[in-house]
Amino acid sequence: MTASIPGMGERYQRDNWTGFLRRWSEEWADAQASDGVRYLGADGLTALRQRWLGFPGADEERLAAAEARIGHRLPPSLRSFLKVTDGWLNAGNFVMRLAGTAELAPLDEVEAERYTGFDDWMLEGGEPSEEVLHRHGMWHRAVRLGLEVDAGILVLDPGDVGPDGEWAVYICHSWSGVGAERFASFRAFMRDRYREFHALAADHGMVNETTEALDAALEFGREEAYAGRWERAANIFAEAAAYGRPGARELLARLDAFLTGDRRMGLYHPPLAPADRGEALPVYLAAQFERGWPPPHEVVQRQPAEVRDLATSIADGTYVYEPDGAFGAFVARARELARWGDTDGAWRLIRDGLPHWEPPAEGLLAPLGLLADPLLAPVVTRERGQELLATPRAGRTGPMPEPVPDLDPPGLDWLAAREGWWREGYRLVLVEGVDPERLVELIGHEEQDGLAAPATAHELRYRRTDSGNRRAGNPWDDRALMTVGRAGPGWSFAFAHEYAPPDADRLRSPAVPASLATPDGRAVAVWCTTGRQPPAQGPAEQFSFHISVARGGELEGALTVESPHHGTEPQRPPLVHRVGTLPEAFDPNRLQVASVESARSMDACEATHRRVLRAVANEFGVTLPRFALLQGRMHAFETISWSRGPRAGDRWVSITVQ
Repeated sequence: MTASIPGMGERYQRDNWTGFLRRWSEEWADAQASDGVRYLGADGLTALRQRWLGFPGADEERLAAAEARIGHRLPPSLRSFLKVTDGWLNAGNFVMRLAGTAELAPLDEVEAERYTGFDDWMLEGGEPSEEVLHRHGMWHRAVRLGLEVDAGILVLDPGDVGPDGEWAVYICHSWSGVGAERFASFRAFMRDRYREFHALAADHGMVNETTEALDAALEFGREEAYAGRWERAANIFAEAAAYGRPGARELLARLDAFLTGDRRMGLYHPPLAPADRGEALPVYLAAQFERGWPPPHEVVQRQPAEVRDLATSIADGTYVYEPDGAFGAFVARARELARWGDTDGAWRLIRDGLPHWEPPAEGLLAPLGLLADPLLAPVVTRERGQELLATPRAGRTGPMPEPVPDLDPPGLDWLAAREGWWREGYRLVLVEGVDPERLVELIGHEEQDGLAAPATAHELRYRRTDSGNRRAGNPWDDRALMTVGRAGPGWSFAFAHEYAPPDADRLRSPAVPASLATPDGRAVAVWCTTGRQPPAQGPAEQFSFHISVARGGELEGALTVESPHHGTEPQRPPLVHRVGTLPEAFDPNRLQVASVESARSMDACEATHRRVLRAVANEFGVTLPRFALLQGRMHAFETISWSRGPRAGDRWVSITVQ
């Protein structure tokens, strides 16, 4: 079933110009009467009295004369149109008169001087393509179609012909700022002008058969959206929006917020209606902060006083989306999973809860507030947004969409791919039998007061730089700003970017204090730098890593592999330092880390890195949430220093450059 919108279908227009044009004329006449008769000129007043914007149709003799004048047979839709009316008034609000058979003429003959150089700008900046040359030449072969156009021109292009024999139509207004707009046919152009007439008249409350059909279609589109048939709903909303129907553009924008990631929803002012405050308003505010300018505090101050507290919570990342009902319970659980990095699990919960969602107010087609929550918004990717819209909800039934695949790969191999903000290296702490929020108690610096609010990787980079600058004078204060989350069943993690390689002489493993959480629990510390290719010819800086395992506050074993050279020195085997006993998986020979070949090239370094990561993942059964680390928001804290303090005889120089 589809909504019936009189005169809108291509078949209806093709087979019945008379009905379409009669409807347009009568609606135009009614709009003039309801809006007060403006100065219409003699032809306009006649059209108003007759309720007809056209003229008597052209016979074959007039059509043949026009075709002889322009040197072409007229395209089908224009020819059939002229048989009904030989000319037309008010084709939309900015084309006051269309040419009839007597006025159709090559543009070169009637307005050559005005438009000969119209598209000369297209020839600037290098050798133009054949397509550009063809378009530029359009003004020299075009046929004038518009007799009176508001500060512009309307033409047909006999050199731009479709497979159906239709000619392209071009219209350009000097005030539009967008150049010439193209339509595939005269029929398509007239359909667009009819929409334009409706869109501009809608502000004056025009009501007729067409507007009523469009409004009924909007209601039908809502039902389609709730049933998961979002594509059909979007087509209906787009058509109604083109006619200026109230609410249509907003409905379409709220679908697009899930499909395109554009959370602005076409709004220039905050939606303050009571129905919007719990869903659309937070999303609108979140979009304001995404722009990056002005600064967040200015964005907050620019909002109406009654929404500044809400704006502040979104700016500082503390906003929580809390829908009512059964769906709200799913969202709360999903938020807790996303908080610790399990975005795949969070999405599965949201997906399971969608059939229970009910619109809290008219005009809401889906749980829009998800896109404002700092933890849940990253979870709803474009692919998942499409899956969300394709899921029946609000009590409707229908087929369920194919689930979107999980985003996080298993294991740790992906850390070796040299992508993301950790591509130079990283530090990692894994703790068994402990919830993530407890890590700050175990290995947090004494200056830490609990976990910081969830932040993006981009935000944490600036915090990390600021922290490093404040500690630049003390090389022994080697704390790390680490994000925290779950690393699989029974494990928590802390993870940070690192670019400096581990130093076995100075390194103090945080695995020891981290393992104090439980009597028999293990903790693992990993420090890797991926190696770098120098700009000059020479060997790459080798992959370096450290791994240490502790249990119950005691170090069981540690392995550190350091690069013995830098720059263009002759390549030598890496330096291997071992303390205590590690699981067999970390035997240097098994990992193949002690040979020159293991670091001969960047590819060899990556292969070595992957072997280390597989050993860690397989030995302890852990994984890390790549998507959350890359694109999500996660809690963070500063750890204790990973370096021992200075010993007798240690010397160092600290240089600060400002």
